[in-house]
Amino acid sequence: MGLEIGQLVSSKAGRDAGKKYIVIGVLDDKYVLVADGASRKVTQPKKKNIRHLVAHRQIAAEITQALQQKRKLTNEQLRLAIQSFTDTPEEREEVSSGNGKG
Repeated sequence: MGLEIGQLVSSKAGRDAGKKYIVIGVLDDKYVLVADGASRKVTQPKKKNIRHLVAHRQIAAEITQALQQKRKLTNEQLRLAIQSFTDTPEEREEVSSGNGKG
């Protein structure tokens, strides 16, 4: 499925089902670090299995650039990026996970 840093994702199940996050780190081919700037801060990202995430097409370029250039990323930047994506109709477009499941 190959998630990218700065990509918008949603949780599939659990207590955070439907919650939107931004990928702020890729640990390996199975796990990523996600944060939303509210319940999951930049300093305490959540480690998520990519099988438990729904990938969206949107990528926050400013978040990607900040992380690649080792600039400080703020929780407010994450909240604004997520809010800007959820205000657009493209937000509902999801990328297929390609594993044939749910």
